[in-house]
Amino acid sequence: MLAPLTRPESALFWVAPLDQSTEFTPEDPLALDYLSQQVGLWLFANLTTRTSRAQNYAVVLYGLDLADKAITEYRLASDDETREKLFERWERFWALAVLESREGNLSRGDPDAMRGVLGAKRHWRKGTGPLGLDFKLISRQTELGSLGAYLSSLRAYRLVVPGTLRVSAAGRDIVEAFWDEAGNPRTGSYESYALRALDQKHPQIDRKHSGISLERVGERSRLTALGELGRRPQQARLWKALFEGAHDYTLTLAGFLRSASKAGVEEPREFLEAALQQRWGPVEPELHEQLEVALRFGDVRWELLSRFNAMYGHVWESGWKARRSDTVASAFPRAALASLQTACQALYDVAGKHRFQSLDVHGQPFLRLVDFLRTAGPSDAFEAIFRFHQDVQRSRRGGGSWIREEGDQLVMGLASYSGFRQEPDFPSFKFNVVRQLMRDLGKL
Repeated sequence: MLAPLTRPESALFWVAPLDQSTEFTPEDPLALDYLSQQVGLWLFANLTTRTSRAQNYAVVLYGLDLADKAITEYRLASDDETREKLFERWERFWALAVLESREGNLSRGDPDAMRGVLGAKRHWRKGTGPLGLDFKLISRQTELGSLGAYLSSLRAYRLVVPGTLRVSAAGRDIVEAFWDEAGNPRTGSYESYALRALDQKHPQIDRKHSGISLERVGERSRLTALGELGRRPQQARLWKALFEGAHDYTLTLAGFLRSASKAGVEEPREFLEAALQQRWGPVEPELHEQLEVALRFGDVRWELLSRFNAMYGHVWESGWKARRSDTVASAFPRAALASLQTACQALYDVAGKHRFQSLDVHGQPFLRLVDFLRTAGPSDAFEAIFRFHQDVQRSRRGGGSWIREEGDQLVMGLASYSGFRQEPDFPSFKFNVVRQLMRDLGKL
């Protein structure tokens, strides 16, 4: 039954389509995606959810080094603003080259698809004529392109000097072997071509320079090039830098993931349970604590999202307006509440839960919520999750609650959330990122 809206201006919106070149991720109602990322950082301190391709580490390192060379070659200001602009030009040139090598057949999800692939496709065309380089690859390219995605990780690995845009001595061998191993007489021609692309006096780039075609540039540098071209020495350099050079449990966990893959175990929850049982190998006490936090947090995340989705879904299905008591009864049946309490108790019992207290935002309120929900009844559990959601939204630049209160009624405050329609997933904690890196490096 439809009911008239008393304040339609607060519930109805004009919605513009998202710019498909952006890296937009819808925010979650309880900041649990943010907390999942922090748990992932405790497991893999130098990696992020966006650093999933080994060749992209080399692409960024080479681009930063090339920018330094362009500053000298073209007598430009030696500052970070100039380096960023030059890097962005390199990134556009590289994206066009990859498209050229694939004859323009590249879409999101393809193993060779780079960040901003749709922006590159809009400016690549078939033919032999020059291609323009002065275009928008991706909105806020510095932040959302390869530099924004990989820079913090490169600095953490000391491949880029912290606080700078300069390649460190540790990253030098990766840069020098970017096009091929020492001894290839054409390496200098590839660099000459790339350096030409960074000459800001020329808005276009020819499809051939110094005997090297744009297609060949893409073939040698695209994301799948390490495996396709059998670049084993370069794979070994990147493995040493990203895995052997990590001063945490990244190398150990990589070994666990390899063992799990051989056993056909891909799901993160099953992997964590088996790891805690030492099925993949011995687990040191500190790592055991981190893995247990991840497992128990993942369970709590699933339970909390399930209850919030049930709350939201009941209001939605009631015509965007429902009585509080009916929503509580619908969203917190006895079995669901018991499952939520059990998950919260299990996380609360883990010694490593103290890690959440050190987070700048959401961590301490989340722990208080977990503590409270261990014994809360249906009405109190609803109230606690509802208030936590409101607090999360207030912290997001004054964002409003997705469900509003009007007396004893709950009214839809944001109608665009679709997450309630499907079952929550268990967080990956960057296991998928590490697996992809391992595949790129021939280790999986």
